[in-house]
Amino acid sequence: MRRRLTYLLTGFVTASCCLIAVAWLSSSERAAREQDLTNETQVVAYQFSTRLRSTLEKHVVALQQMANFFENSDEVTDTEFHAFAAQTLKQIPVCLRISRLDPSHRIRSIYPPGPNQALVGTDTRISPVGYEAVVHAMESRQPVFSPPMPLLDGARGFILAVPIYRNGRFEGEVAGTFRGADFLSNLNLPAAAARYDETVLGSGKSLLPGPSQTPGPPHDRPTIVTAFNLAGVQWAVQVTPREAVVIDRLRSGRAGFWTIGILLALLAGAGGGAAVHYASSLALRVRTQDEALRQARQHLDGAKQQLIQAEKLSALGELVAGVAHELNNPLAAVMGYVQLLLTRELPTDVTRRLETVSTEAERMARIVKNLLTFARKHPPEKRHLGLNGIIEKTLELKAYHFRVNHIEVETALAPALPMTMLDFHQVQQVLINLLNNAEQAMGEQGKDGRLRIQTRAVDGRIEARITDSGPGIGPDAQRHIFEPFFTTKKEGKGTGLGLSMCYGIMQEHGGGIRFESEPGRGATFILDFPVAAPVGEPVKLAGGETGAGRRLSILVVDDEPSVSDFMVDLLTSRGHRVNTAADVPEALLKIARDELDMIISDMNMPRGTGLDIYRAVLAKRPPLAKRIVFMSGSGTTQDTQQFLRETGIQLMAKPCSIVDIERAIERVTRPESPSSSVD
Repeated sequence: MRRRLTYLLTGFVTASCCLIAVAWLSSSERAAREQDLTNETQVVAYQFSTRLRSTLEKHVVALQQMANFFENSDEVTDTEFHAFAAQTLKQIPVCLRISRLDPSHRIRSIYPPGPNQALVGTDTRISPVGYEAVVHAMESRQPVFSPPMPLLDGARGFILAVPIYRNGRFEGEVAGTFRGADFLSNLNLPAAAARYDETVLGSGKSLLPGPSQTPGPPHDRPTIVTAFNLAGVQWAVQVTPREAVVIDRLRSGRAGFWTIGILLALLAGAGGGAAVHYASSLALRVRTQDEALRQARQHLDGAKQQLIQAEKLSALGELVAGVAHELNNPLAAVMGYVQLLLTRELPTDVTRRLETVSTEAERMARIVKNLLTFARKHPPEKRHLGLNGIIEKTLELKAYHFRVNHIEVETALAPALPMTMLDFHQVQQVLINLLNNAEQAMGEQGKDGRLRIQTRAVDGRIEARITDSGPGIGPDAQRHIFEPFFTTKKEGKGTGLGLSMCYGIMQEHGGGIRFESEPGRGATFILDFPVAAPVGEPVKLAGGETGAGRRLSILVVDDEPSVSDFMVDLLTSRGHRVNTAADVPEALLKIARDELDMIISDMNMPRGTGLDIYRAVLAKRPPLAKRIVFMSGSGTTQDTQQFLRETGIQLMAKPCSIVDIERAIERVTRPESPSSSVD
């Protein structure tokens, strides 16, 4: 009886100790899981907060660039505003619309105009929250966000107001409108959104429709809140794991854990084998958790490496832009000497080869210019051109591909098609993209194709229709055809940027692009251009002697020997007396010593700049300061652009043609009279 009682007591004590140990282990394990879940939530909250801040700062920078454009321009028309706003929306596509406010805080102009035209003339006072942000931006002279609020179209969102001050005077504001749902959709990562509730608050108010005040975080789940101040608003990011994630992390395996613990407690008195088995099971569980944590850390390290790689690519873009700048100087000499040789009487085969070199050099110049565009935006270079000519030259480029792919090309180009203002290379890029798409679509059918290109004038506009005999565009694809990164091509065959790029180029030209298609009956893309008169035509001289009619004494200042040698050969062949200087100190000595009629100088040199030359000439020989022409192969800063506007000094972009140089000499040496001014 005593043995049985001792056995029972020992078993009870052993079971009790085991149950206490199981309870302690369960509590410790739960605490560790909770801490792991909290740490993971902190990482997600930090990443989401970083994306939010970066996105908001990107929008501030984009609208500040628009405000700077207004501040540096005497007058900005609605057309110029629309063009700049279109470029800005490409940088910040999540922006719903961009408004231009006048000094009385009324909407003067808006982009895109179609769905928002009814808002023009609206007084911002009808939205007290938005009006408060507009007034705050005017008073602080800084960009200001509004707290989340109902927008004029009924949705919930916020605005960003950037003031415009010209010469200390308030000229209005540029305001961007953002729909909260679109903004959060752009920020959310699908993988994170599936596991976490992510909430963004601006000044304590939610971006999404519903109650403006977000309820407090749940008590049964860890919630991480990160906050920062930007443009007058305190932004807060609240991240909470979803209930299913918490259950999966904290409660999974709990029933089995306790069942095993109770069984082990009951069997503990029967022998050490059960205890050893329990310990082994527990150790295995701990190792499994450690492995899961290690894998989670590896995933986080991988995400960090991806962010580092993205920064490297951004730096590589800046490096490419710098290399492009350095190519312009030798390219200027190559193009210049080829143009000089083409003016001489040479054998036909030599002339033909030189023309090939000239064409390829111009092509390289365009490539360099595109590399520069990689780092900074440039407006399109439009000229008064005929669309038919661009189509014919583009078809010449594609003739071989159409021939080997058995594609018959039919053209119906209107002979009396009016000319308009076009950027040759951009329009050719649109045509090549559409022709490539048609070629690939017809090639997938495995039979001969037929391509028809037609132009005509319709209601005072120019229309081009490109029709293929391919399979057509499906109904699902038609809704997304112009969206960036949308493509129906196989992986590796396309990026999904072609048609969205075409859409942007047509918008820049004041036109549009649309399509007509039925599945199985091919597709037709229609390009629509406005008829625009030429601008910037040179004014004819009333008379008088210019640089082209007399012998000039010219000083060429450039640190590149090849460029200086070319300028000497060119100007000497035109009968001018030429002297050179390799840097600013040498140039200043020769300016003080020699009698000069004009100066042609590089803008950027190792031992000074063109601005130093201008200031020295203005101080010692003011009349000569009006006969200075600058050259640059790396664009201009805002300060340099302001200097050129104030002084009226000409700037030639390298590489420049012989015609550009001769026109520059003619402009600065012509007699000063109202009839000789050039726009």
